[in-house]
Amino acid sequence: MKKTLFAIAMLAVALVACDKEPEGGQNKLEATLTLAEGVEAAIAEGVAYGSPIAIKGTSSVALTEVVLTGVAKNGNAYAAKGSAQTLEQDGAEIDQLWFADTKEATHVEVKLVAGNKAATFYYALGAVEGEWNFGAWCEPTAVLKADGIIANSVNAPETYPNENTGAGSDTPSFISMNGVNVNGTLKHIVSLNEILPGSGENASFCWANVYKSTDKLITLTTHRGYVLCDIPTITAGSIGRQCDVHQYGEYKLDTKKADVAALSRIVGSWAGESYDADEYAFVDGLFMSIPEKMETLADQMRAFYQLGEIQRVLDNSTLGVENEPTSLSNKNMYRRYANAAKGITAENFRAGDYLIMRYKGGTAEAPVYTYGIIQIVQLYDDTKDFAVNADGLNYIDTNKTENLFYQPNYFNIKCQMVVK
Repeated sequence: MKKTLFAIAMLAVALVACDKEPEGGQNKLEATLTLAEGVEAAIAEGVAYGSPIAIKGTSSVALTEVVLTGVAKNGNAYAAKGSAQTLEQDGAEIDQLWFADTKEATHVEVKLVAGNKAATFYYALGAVEGEWNFGAWCEPTAVLKADGIIANSVNAPETYPNENTGAGSDTPSFISMNGVNVNGTLKHIVSLNEILPGSGENASFCWANVYKSTDKLITLTTHRGYVLCDIPTITAGSIGRQCDVHQYGEYKLDTKKADVAALSRIVGSWAGESYDADEYAFVDGLFMSIPEKMETLADQMRAFYQLGEIQRVLDNSTLGVENEPTSLSNKNMYRRYANAAKGITAENFRAGDYLIMRYKGGTAEAPVYTYGIIQIVQLYDDTKDFAVNADGLNYIDTNKTENLFYQPNYFNIKCQMVVK
């Protein structure tokens, strides 16, 4: 008798009976679900808005999908309050994350799917509290073009004789990790004209072609070719983009208002000693695991969490880890080539490599870090712009450097963001 009562009690813990038949044309699946120890208690405890709860357990049948949804109970009926978070499943062992994308839910709905059959279970959810001031975005076909020298009253006074006038530019040469509001739309690949109204606020990086000091039009002697750099570095002598920070009408790019942002390079096996197989495999696997579509709030929460692995694994010194902490290199720029004006000594990145972006916000006492991954998909073929110098070294021909302006370079970007 005791054994029977115990079995009944355990079944009551493992199962929550379906109050309705599965919807969407699916037939009823005869299945049971046994959650792992502590999972139901964790759901009942509640969670911070935007954070995940691990749904672990065992189904009595092999599954093809698990669908997790925050729902509210009213009588015997349940109404969806959050998005249906559909996750691929192969087998009976479940280990999935549900992201709290609603504060109105009273239960978490767990739908087990096997082909065209489904069984639904409900678990009481504690309070979902707090705020989530973050997001995530993806630009799978991002195109960056290095801007030409922007004519203005400083470098072209014959064309623009009046002070603080100039051509401006619509060339997409800037990345904004947190987004720039352009006519009511948040954009992440932006031009100078699009960041000027905010004085450069939220601008993170610039894709440039190093050629001349754009004020004095003096050809630079050491560097040539493409570079991705943070905004304060664009006016450095080795990049020479002074034309970006001149005043155009009532607007002026203030590099001090731009993001505090940095870059780290993750190169492939071509790089020889610079190649870290484990690091590359981690970043490559992480990038590929994040879907390109982030259509719902739950999608953004999941992508934000996944991208957080960069900090937790590669940069955990920012989390206060003291035992063997990890840190990214966090440079202010990466050049396509080193010393390309004198002789190519090294490539710094190729198609197939990754660049990690890091944004530092918050306060000095409580900094907030967010991260993004740039996959280099295709770079403009600049080999026809090389020449051989007197020492027999390849370099980018000064007379051909202008060919690199306005050429499309293709990237796939997945990034966390702070909603300001």
